[in-house]
Amino acid sequence: MTRPRASQSPDSTIVGVATGTPDGGVAIVRVSGPEARTFVEALVDSLPPPRVLARRRVRDGEGAGDDALVAWMPGPNSFTGEDVVELHVHAGARNVGRVVAALQERGARAAGPGEFTRRAFEHGRLSLEQAEGIAALIAARTSAAIDQARRLVAGELGRTVESLRSAVGDLRAEIEANLDFPEDVADGDVSRWRAALLQQEATTRSWLGSFAAGQRARERARVVIAGPPNAGKSALFNALLGRSRAIVSPTPGTTRDYVEAELQLEGIELVVVDTAGLRQATDDSIEHEGIGRSREQIAGAEVVLWLEPADAEPSESVFPAALQVESKRDLGTRRPEWIGVSAQTGEGLMGLRAELLKVVRGDESAPWIGLARHRDRASEAAAALSSALALLERMAPLELVAFELGVAERQLAEITGRDALGPIGEDVLGRIFSQFCIGK
Repeated sequence: MTRPRASQSPDSTIVGVATGTPDGGVAIVRVSGPEARTFVEALVDSLPPPRVLARRRVRDGEGAGDDALVAWMPGPNSFTGEDVVELHVHAGARNVGRVVAALQERGARAAGPGEFTRRAFEHGRLSLEQAEGIAALIAARTSAAIDQARRLVAGELGRTVESLRSAVGDLRAEIEANLDFPEDVADGDVSRWRAALLQQEATTRSWLGSFAAGQRARERARVVIAGPPNAGKSALFNALLGRSRAIVSPTPGTTRDYVEAELQLEGIELVVVDTAGLRQATDDSIEHEGIGRSREQIAGAEVVLWLEPADAEPSESVFPAALQVESKRDLGTRRPEWIGVSAQTGEGLMGLRAELLKVVRGDESAPWIGLARHRDRASEAAAALSSALALLERMAPLELVAFELGVAERQLAEITGRDALGPIGEDVLGRIFSQFCIGK
């Protein structure tokens, strides 16, 4: 497999801080490249044996030095595939900065965003989607996002995609083998090719169909509680959170601005928003502004809970595509087909949470763990497979069918970076690794 070389001095030795912030208890300074050992040995008396964490005094030229732990990992059995040395020094921006500066004075270059991970990709230690999984793990904001990122890093997506890419490549090779003698192609061959194409296209389409569920799990969906004034929105907001977060009053128009808070349901993190009551006209300029902000929140919501109380007549302007909830069910019901809840007694709250989870998770039982770039490449592969199938159906020249299969194969290969038909472009790699933090 051909790997592209990094655009920025690929044979140089780089240094960077591998831990998130320099103000914790310990910071890890990572050095990677052909002269990693030489540069670090200039600061310590000797390196420990490979893959042994040992105590050493690190001299930085400005004082007595820092008491640190040092690990030496010769390539290719290291994270980057190169010689790597890690110095576990005491944290603090000044202390860490002095160690990094001492290594730079000896010739190490400051690592760029994601450059350690990019070198791991270039040396075959990680596939491209695994590298992206590392960035996703660092950026994860929900428990589901962490789980999906770990699956990416473990190579689950790569194995799935590579299996399909290999099958598409085998089919392309078989069809190409018949290009010189198309008259010898039997009906049975065409039927078998058609069946294989149908299965491959269906597999790719299934990924696209379940991508949205994976995306919803990775992101914190905004759930907006909306409805007319005095519908019990703030009371339901507090009941869902299990604590008093919004002011509750029988006076209409008490909520003048939206209030939001985080809510976790079965490991899925949501942002729940309580909004000002909606009505057509008001002389109160502050309430009018609050209504405008409520409409903005509704427009940006993934889920809207439209709330109306059991002690009021049904509204004529129910928000479309919303979960319809009747509040104050302890007072009776006028909307029996709606989800009924009572913030006072707790009636219906469990059922509402279940319905909310169902909407947020979607109907897909197995969310696809791919990121947006992976979805785009899979979509392009599905289109090429669909085109190849249409060409085969109308008995077009086999060259055209093989060409479309080649397109599909390349798009799938770009997900993992394992493209046997040519290297992944520098523009693609640049966009991916520029989103990483410096220490990765």
